[in-house]
Amino acid sequence: MENFFERIDVNSSLNEIARMICLKCGIEDYVSSQIVEVGYEDFNFILETEKQKYFVKILHKGRTSQNCSNYIDRIKLSNKIDINTPKTICFDSIKIEDKDLEFVIFEYINGKSFLDLEETPNEAEIKEIIRQMANIHRAELKSGFIYDTWTITNFIKEFESKGKYLDQQYYEKFKELSYKLKKVDLRKLPHSFVHGDIISSNVIKDNNNKLWIIDFAVSNYLPKIIDLVVTGDNLCLDPNSRENTINNFKLIISEYERYNKLSDYEKEIIPLFYDIGNAIGILQISSLKQSGEYSEEDEYWLKVSEQGLKYSDSKFWSEIL
Repeated sequence: MENFFERIDVNSSLNEIARMICLKCGIEDYVSSQIVEVGYEDFNFILETEKQKYFVKILHKGRTSQNCSNYIDRIKLSNKIDINTPKTICFDSIKIEDKDLEFVIFEYINGKSFLDLEETPNEAEIKEIIRQMANIHRAELKSGFIYDTWTITNFIKEFESKGKYLDQQYYEKFKELSYKLKKVDLRKLPHSFVHGDIISSNVIKDNNNKLWIIDFAVSNYLPKIIDLVVTGDNLCLDPNSRENTINNFKLIISEYERYNKLSDYEKEIIPLFYDIGNAIGILQISSLKQSGEYSEEDEYWLKVSEQGLKYSDSKFWSEIL
């Protein structure tokens, strides 16, 4: 298992860290805590008291103070949007082992993500996810840009630095995708505040079947279609059925256009962004393999990305667009 404490560069026990956070935020009657193993970069855990649970995120050691500030701005913004997202209980910092650890405490949602449920959203659930996505796109982000290695528009730079880790079968294909992305006029694509990561691990179905969108860690001001593509090539991808995947993506497009009409240029670029969204997943995981940090979660994301690329061809897109 990954040593999650390397993400924050401390050797203290989780209980000690949790108690310090409780003290800082006035949370009483601490009982226990448990690391959340799903997810990249930040240090996440569930904190339990005698009365309730909380979700705690300690920001990664590699985040600059400006990056932390930008992230907090995004959390504040997400709490103002008409969507279901966990409310912020406290954000502050603690000092431990001469390290300043920035953290955020969220309300705990009693449910499971679609990843944990091993489910693909049904029609009604896709419509609800798109409703919330459209509301996210109406928000106005006034904070600085956060660079994310998995973002579609960063593929050129990431491929140039990590393409050497790819198998030859992918290297040539991804080189072509990089070339095509260079030719895209990003200025012609309508931009907005986007979540950027509405995937199966970031949508929770609670015990009342209410859907919650979590984790705005990589949200940015980007082309709107990035959210559509990421949701289509992950959350709504059915690895066992190409037909279901096509129908899901058609529903994503038609439902989104009830709120925001897509331009012809956006529709033209969606297939390319879809391929790049899958390609960048394979690229990053190939890099992780090389560094020896490969995990079961990485294996899952790799298979999803590979399946998405297999589905994508001219017939696939002629049925969707």
